[in-house]
Amino acid sequence: MKIKLAASTSMLLLATSAFAQTADTQTSGDTAGVGDIVVTAQRRSESLQKVPLSVNAVTADTLSARNINGLDQLPLVAPSLQVGLLGNYSIRGVGTLANSSSVDSSVAVAIDEVNLGQPGLAVNLFNDVQRVEVLNGPQGLLFGRNSSAGLMNIVTAKPELGRTENIFNVEGGSRDKPGAPGSARYVIARETINVPLGKSTALRVNGFYSYAEPVTTLTKISSQRQDENQRQYGVRGKLLSDLSDRLSLYVIGEYAESHGGNSTNAFTSVGPAAGSLIRPVLVTDGITAAADNFLVSGTGAYYRDRLNVGLQGTLSYDLGEGWNISNIAAWKRFKDTTRFDIDQTSANILDTNLVDTNYTQFSNELRLTLPNGKRLGGQVGLYYFDAQSVRGLLTSGNFNVPAVAQPNAPFCVGVGLVTPGCTTRNLFFIGRDINYVLDNKSYAAFGQLTYELTDGLQLIAGGRVTRDELHIVQSQGQNNYFRSLSVRATFDQSSANTDFSYKVGAQYQATPNIMAYATYGRGYKGPGANDAGATVTANLIVQPETSSTFEAGLKSSFLDRRLIVNVALFHSKFKNFQTQSFNAAVTAFVIQNAAALTSQGGELTIIANPFRGLTINANASYIDSKFDSFPGAQCYPGQPTTGCSTTGSFDASGFKTPTTPQFTSTFQARYETDIGGGASAFIDGNWYHRSSINYNINAAPGSAVGPLDIFGASVGLKVEGMQFSVFCKNCTNKKYPLFIAADPIDATVNNATFESSFGPDSVRTIGLAGTFRF
Repeated sequence: MKIKLAASTSMLLLATSAFAQTADTQTSGDTAGVGDIVVTAQRRSESLQKVPLSVNAVTADTLSARNINGLDQLPLVAPSLQVGLLGNYSIRGVGTLANSSSVDSSVAVAIDEVNLGQPGLAVNLFNDVQRVEVLNGPQGLLFGRNSSAGLMNIVTAKPELGRTENIFNVEGGSRDKPGAPGSARYVIARETINVPLGKSTALRVNGFYSYAEPVTTLTKISSQRQDENQRQYGVRGKLLSDLSDRLSLYVIGEYAESHGGNSTNAFTSVGPAAGSLIRPVLVTDGITAAADNFLVSGTGAYYRDRLNVGLQGTLSYDLGEGWNISNIAAWKRFKDTTRFDIDQTSANILDTNLVDTNYTQFSNELRLTLPNGKRLGGQVGLYYFDAQSVRGLLTSGNFNVPAVAQPNAPFCVGVGLVTPGCTTRNLFFIGRDINYVLDNKSYAAFGQLTYELTDGLQLIAGGRVTRDELHIVQSQGQNNYFRSLSVRATFDQSSANTDFSYKVGAQYQATPNIMAYATYGRGYKGPGANDAGATVTANLIVQPETSSTFEAGLKSSFLDRRLIVNVALFHSKFKNFQTQSFNAAVTAFVIQNAAALTSQGGELTIIANPFRGLTINANASYIDSKFDSFPGAQCYPGQPTTGCSTTGSFDASGFKTPTTPQFTSTFQARYETDIGGGASAFIDGNWYHRSSINYNINAAPGSAVGPLDIFGASVGLKVEGMQFSVFCKNCTNKKYPLFIAADPIDATVNNATFESSFGPDSVRTIGLAGTFRF
């Protein structure tokens, strides 16, 4: 694979060399060149070419050209980023490997300088987004908390003083719906209004609405609510006011709702093994299990309702001579109600899965910024975070026991008087219930400084002291079931930890257009908790995870910025990695610090304007990410690895981390030309390549996906503040899953059955888009 990476890199470099030669022949009147890309990867605005770390900066133009509407689509333009289990993200092969919200993500998300403690706070559609920065490697030093593997930094447009503007954007189309007649339609409408309120104040309001039909098909109808189609709508108001020549206030308020469309839990059967509990039911439901099966059954409820609200304010004071002090206070909340049929068949095996989450967080950051461009620069600050998650879960069913037998001994399922011979009335034949309140507090003092040792040579040093305090109160197994999936227990446990993370390094501006850097840093993710106790005396606390990363890179531009070439190499080691593993002693899954792993590789970015009108953007990522130690990894049925035949678990040392392609690349070419009358036409083509991956730690053959190539294209017209385009995404209709997991029903009888989750980009999309500015 290293040979393939070298060959791919060489081809890209040869291509850019050709672009350079072409660019060199242009006339002196040709001013083509790559515009300066400004990022806030170090919490201050600066050129991407001056930032000493690996960043995939996805601009608003790229988001529009590729019709990227949310975080789940970012991997198509940021090759180091992947989406894994239940929408969790991984960067450089490292992400959250736990099916629970009681541990934080190793990849953090920040929106407008506020770190989000739960991914559920960042699920809404992109709207008025200026850029998205994918920061590779640990980033917890300057961005709040818990960012041991990387961070996605979302920056939206601020209100503009003295400017009145209205921007309306609409996108609609249809997606293939395999196995069902017709297609899956969708529409997205977004509106932005910028209004000045006097000379020193401006208001910017964003609104959005979307409707989308799923690409999967639910084949059974139930009397319970089955709401497949997703509706999202919301509003975000932003007020910017210069209270004086030095004091400014920036306030953001937001409200959004999402209903239906529980596609995250729409798992379709890939291939039931012999002895499967669900295979006979699938046959009855008319479903043929296969890798390209998009049909799902189920008679339980099927929907998701979500509410997001938030308020934040930034007060900034210019102290003069480049010094600035600011305070960012933010309150966020999301409420989620999820219902789905776990067995995804017409039989009542496990028909009920109720998940209710109510999450709130408050954060405050006080930051002092030193003058930029001086010999000594940087920033220092204080940070406070307080979050509470209240969560209830009920999983239950009658395990296909006939209704006529349910009221009889020994099942005693249902309501009413206790059946003679039964001592208790069981709510269901099989089930579990879990309720917990998780409180999480974090206090930190941080700073990162740069010192110009000589002309062009800067030293970098930063540190962060973090104090985390966690408290969980949990009850489980309080209902009666003939067969309980959890022990009856209550827990009241706490944990506290103080950590010091840091970063040191240097950057050297060899020429005005070439910068080299090298850094070494320690990342940190705070403690978490199990959301289920395997025994009545179980320790629910999961200890912090840490990472140590060395990164070296080169950022360069040539030929009057017609060509940009950025390269980064990295080596990361993770200790006490928080992961879900199988505990053979209690025959249950637990979240614990079970693993150590190493991730290493390189990243390449090339941006070129070989001649006026043509822009080329290419990115490549090579990742070698493997476990150094992982005792307790779950075996798949029939796995020949030592230990699997006796305990059902093994040490995954040497196994690749899941959802990690060894090589990933993205390529986009866009050509735009004047056609007269103040109008221009454009054509855009893009290609995403990913090498083979496996979605499970044990590398089960049933959860492997081969190499993937996705192509997209668009053609359009710009005229007098308007833009129209026709586009296709996944033009060749390459059907691919977002995730493959072991079927939870057949897992109870040790059968190797797998199921897939599909998303909107898993099939071809053809659509129209228009933007109107006035």
